[in-house]
Amino acid sequence: MPFELHPEAPVEGVPREAYFGSSRSQQMREHMRAVAAEVGLLMESRDVIINSRRALGAAEFAREHGKYDEMHRALFKAHWEQTARLENLDDLVGVGVGVGLDGDELRTALETGRYEQVIDESRAEAESVGINAIPAHVFGGKYLVVGAQPYEIFLQVLDRIS
Repeated sequence: MPFELHPEAPVEGVPREAYFGSSRSQQMREHMRAVAAEVGLLMESRDVIINSRRALGAAEFAREHGKYDEMHRALFKAHWEQTARLENLDDLVGVGVGVGLDGDELRTALETGRYEQVIDESRAEAESVGINAIPAHVFGGKYLVVGAQPYEIFLQVLDRIS
């Protein structure tokens, strides 16, 4: 489900250091790079915390058109490999066109706020069960794992379920 991590951020974003402080920002960046490198991912953090509302709307548009998985991967790649700015409408439309979506339709859907209610309702539902970060996974309807966790944590949860 869509989850807007920083709804308070303006469309243009907030400088990461202003939000977390210089030391914490650097620590987070180093940790993320190390975890990503362990599994062979390239993850370069921008110096801005973005407002993801438009990107979430683009993903919902893709879901309606049977392209959610492709769009989700393309958005992730564009953000973490820094090939697009997900707060930028033109970049989002470009990502959408790249996965086979109609660019004009996508632009109109985002400009008119077609998915605002879905995004707000999903965030409220997530918060009602204790989700306040991403990623978040619910296992067996009773185990919540929040944040980027080591593989071993998931194995422990799966052991408890079985």
